[in-house]
Amino acid sequence: MDNTMELSSNIMALPCEVLVDILSRLSLKHVHQLQTVSKKWFRTISSPHFRRLYNMKSLNRPRTLVVQVPNAKYSPGRRKMISRTIDISTMDLAVDNREIQKEFSFEDIIAPESSFFISSNLIISNHKVCNPSTKEIIILPISSYPSVSFDVAYIPSNNTYKIVHLYGTKISRKYNFNYGGELLEFRFEILTLRDGGPIPSSWQPLPHQEWFSRKLDSTCVNNVIYWLVRRGDIMQNIISMKTENEEFLSTISCPKEPYDEELSLYENTQLADLNGKLCLAYYTEELSRMELYFLKDHKKQEWVKEHTINLSGMGNWFKITGYLPLQGNNNGDIIIDGGCKLSLLYNIEEERFKRLPNIKEITYIGLYFDRCFKLQSTRSSLQARVDMLPEGDS
Repeated sequence: MDNTMELSSNIMALPCEVLVDILSRLSLKHVHQLQTVSKKWFRTISSPHFRRLYNMKSLNRPRTLVVQVPNAKYSPGRRKMISRTIDISTMDLAVDNREIQKEFSFEDIIAPESSFFISSNLIISNHKVCNPSTKEIIILPISSYPSVSFDVAYIPSNNTYKIVHLYGTKISRKYNFNYGGELLEFRFEILTLRDGGPIPSSWQPLPHQEWFSRKLDSTCVNNVIYWLVRRGDIMQNIISMKTENEEFLSTISCPKEPYDEELSLYENTQLADLNGKLCLAYYTEELSRMELYFLKDHKKQEWVKEHTINLSGMGNWFKITGYLPLQGNNNGDIIIDGGCKLSLLYNIEEERFKRLPNIKEITYIGLYFDRCFKLQSTRSSLQARVDMLPEGDS
């Protein structure tokens, strides 16, 4: 008993910087539990400094986020889906025995304009935002415009999320496009989510507008959101915006080399964040390969093809969903989603594949990081418990 009390006393007497270092190495679940140890620990864990430090260190502890839809409810006659169950699971990529750990589930009501997006650790479905780290679900303000997509950027410097809503408005009558196909006017509005809330009551419109036929893909790299869009039947470009100052950058032309009308490579184009670099990947089922181009210079619009991944005999659909850095060097594994039957880790330097466990009914598989961020404030109830604790004792 004396030894236990002495150990407890020694822990409570730790210098603040040592305590912060220890707590920042724990799982988020344990960090939340330790908030009620003492007032000192509550203040430490609640401080912006600790939360930024924890979020930075969590980048070295990635896991795989697995989103599954095990069942759905339909209208009479099964003509229309009414709701679906969303299962959220994670998988530790740092161990060889990669078992899937179910975290929680929620019911998703299918709206007239159904949507489902996952970006920067948040799940957005039908104007609802789910934070897997805290198992919170909030309702976003309803936009006045039909949604094309929601894209999210996480800004570490001030621990905020910015959600950008892309929507279409009207058909252009003033553009005569050589390749045919209608051009639409697209606009943007933005919402800022701060740690602990409150949730903004409305979207803030951005003055920028674009004209294109279709949005193909999007990603976020170093706080810049990139949208891959098509103008007409073939031409593709990339629109980009710095989320910190909400500034739109010059339009980027895609590399010309991969286009082949006979193979229709442009139908299988995607954007990805690979180790902090913008990657444009082309996959063709006919050639069973994926070609990776990296943007070397935004101003010069210089692309370099650095890798070709041979996927012969593995399937007919693949998508890059993340990059797993390996400790000690700049090498890493690319997470490749091949649908319900196949998910892979591919190491570029060694040109080797590792199969992830077979997962049924996958909706999405990608990187996930524990992150100290609450969509809403729970401080009042937690504060009431902490107020009952002594200043420095458990």
